[in-house]
Amino acid sequence: MSEKKISAGLAALKVMEGWGVHTIYGIPSGTLSGLMNAMGNPENNI
Repeated sequence: MSEKKISAGLAALKVMEGWGVHTIYGIPSGTLSGLMNAMGNPENNI
């Protein structure tokens, strides 16, 4: 089994992608920083 860890923000994006979510609305803030960082990282390819 792989021991590769991902961030909580990336995990949330992957779950939402599986649900078929195409648009996310929100105001960038400290609470959403992990999610915003995951969306801004081009390596995530989501």
